[in-house]
Amino acid sequence: MGARIELGRIAGIPIFLDMMFVLVLILFTAPYFTSGDTQVMSGGLVVIAGLVLSILLHELGHAAAGRLFNAHVSHIELTGLGGVAQFEKSLPKSIFARTVIYLAGPAANLLLWLGLGVLAAPAFDANRAMLGMALTTLSSANLYLLIFNLLPAYPLDGGHTLDAWLGGVLNYRWAVRIVATLGLIIAAYLAVTSFPANFWRLLLAFFLFQSNWLALQSVGGWKT
Repeated sequence: MGARIELGRIAGIPIFLDMMFVLVLILFTAPYFTSGDTQVMSGGLVVIAGLVLSILLHELGHAAAGRLFNAHVSHIELTGLGGVAQFEKSLPKSIFARTVIYLAGPAANLLLWLGLGVLAAPAFDANRAMLGMALTTLSSANLYLLIFNLLPAYPLDGGHTLDAWLGGVLNYRWAVRIVATLGLIIAAYLAVTSFPANFWRLLLAFFLFQSNWLALQSVGGWKT
């Protein structure tokens, strides 16, 4: 884990910023600040603020859902993969509770995708094209976050949700093996399709490979 700083607290939950998050944010928004156009740069600032807020709301969605089942978040960290809500203790064993908690984050992105898309239209109608484009970009980014987080891989919400359901049918080791293997396949796909110049996708592939490889090794790989 890289160096991190505390940004503050929301609803009593400490929010930490990992420096890898800053790097990823710079890579994503670099075209705005290298354009030489002040309006485009202003739009970039809106996009940065919107992305940070979107990721925070995603993690706060987990926190709010967790409180419904007496599972409290100790802190939230903005990382290279987006964000992590760290719970104080293990989540409830209930598959329903885990599903609600894990999918509350993507649900927040779903609402943001729809809401920001609706707000973009009036901005264009008012001849505020740059604001409209920024809102459209943020809407699309939330759709991407929604889809990405639902992928069946660790440490994504889709992976943890699948783990919870598989754990109810199979034992813990087999649930981890299946999800981690799917995660490695997804990481390999992202890596292959990142060439020749999509460094952003290659970075995501690296994070996913690392997380799922470690998860697979934690249960002894595929050795029975």
